[in-house]
Amino acid sequence: MSKSLPPDRSPERYTDLGAFARGGTAEIHLTMDEVLGRAVAMKVSQVDEPERLRKFQREARVTAQLEHPNIVPVHDLGNTWFTMKRVEGATLGALLRGEPFSVALVSQVLDTLIKVCDALAFAHSRGIIHRDLKPENIMVGRFGQVYLMDWGIAQVAGEVEDPFAGTTGWMAPEQARGEACSPATDVWGVGAILYSVLCGARPNAGASANERAANAASGRAPVPPTAIAPERKLPYELVRITMRALQPNPSARYPSMVELTADLRAMLDGGWWFERRFYEAETEIIHEGDKADAAYLLDAGTCEVRQNGGPIAELGPGEIFGEAALLAGGPRVASVVAVSDVMVRVITREALDAELGRNRWLGPLVRGLATRFHELASDNLEKRAGDPRGSPLP
Repeated sequence: MSKSLPPDRSPERYTDLGAFARGGTAEIHLTMDEVLGRAVAMKVSQVDEPERLRKFQREARVTAQLEHPNIVPVHDLGNTWFTMKRVEGATLGALLRGEPFSVALVSQVLDTLIKVCDALAFAHSRGIIHRDLKPENIMVGRFGQVYLMDWGIAQVAGEVEDPFAGTTGWMAPEQARGEACSPATDVWGVGAILYSVLCGARPNAGASANERAANAASGRAPVPPTAIAPERKLPYELVRITMRALQPNPSARYPSMVELTADLRAMLDGGWWFERRFYEAETEIIHEGDKADAAYLLDAGTCEVRQNGGPIAELGPGEIFGEAALLAGGPRVASVVAVSDVMVRVITREALDAELGRNRWLGPLVRGLATRFHELASDNLEKRAGDPRGSPLP
């Protein structure tokens, strides 16, 4: 049953404007702070057992320690209540339920989650692990504000109130086993939110805690979101980031929230749809005379351009090859072979169309330029023979 504001709240200062959210052990009231003349949110405990109240106050103090733009600030604390900034908006969960899947929605969620990751990186630097990441604990304001809420089961300086606390379906494997958590636990939590955005289901949906623990013990990661929602066109790069964050072994995930955030930011800048692919040394990546089906951006390693069986140029990280034949049509005019182990981004016509779709005017421009460049490709290759500078168009 809903309570009014507690009697120890300083009644001359706080006026109750009504409860607007309820949980199992607390409810949140919209309250007018008469001294400062502003509306605040007051979280009121619905239980009065000493141990429950101690945990309730611990949540307020932990949250108050985390002064960050994406963590809701705590203003005041009483015995059975605390006040915090009033956030006008909706939870990320509500936003996801109200919008059909689209690239635009994914972009909006990424903007939100990057801010959440920034908040988590700050908390981790203070020795605090959230342990309860889920869309319902992320508030999105009407003007783009983002707040990570509910630090009630956070692990502080390696200590935790209840090792098994958490939300079924959103807990990392080690948390489900009741083990000590680390920043990698929150990395898994962010991955779980990304997973749900991509395919509409939680990782290991329907599995019990014992089953999730068994999956972790056997080294089995969740089924990729592409298998859960094959009808959706999912960005390759975001699927890769998600599955790395969801590795059962914490050491196989991103080493910190900073690295995860860097990958998310880089993806937002471009390359959503470009698959990353590894080639061992001496592997032929493209063959002279074949029909073009992809271009490649060299992320790491070294490649050699060969024409008529002989080497004519060397490629290093950041260089692109195969783009003219792909965009303008026609056969490959040279072969490219991996000299060392290499990592490339694979740019298919379909992926490029999807990427250019985010900037529609670029598509015709890029294809027009590619057609002209392709006409000069053979001449360019001859001029590059023996000269490592520049970039061929095989």
